Amino acid sequence: MPRYFFDVKDGRRLFDASGFVCEDDTDAMVRASLLAIGVSLDSPEDDPERRVAIINDAGREIGNVPVYSRPSYRNPAK
Repeated sequence: MPRYFFDVKDGRRLFDASGFVCEDDTDAMVRASLLAIGVSLDSPEDDPERRVAIINDAGREIGNVPVYSRPSYRNPAK
């Protein structure tokens, strides 16, 4: 089973050095969504550009999931 890495991107990048074994790309997207929820709860600052990037075992970014920020004047709730 392939290993995927989940990097948080928000102007600077936080690298995931160990990664997770996932069944496939879809399973990796689900894991990234769960990680994004955790990041948003842990650090709810206003940053609409923050994403969890999904990197496959070949080092290629295959997608990303937004990390939702708390609403603010600059980033109102929709």
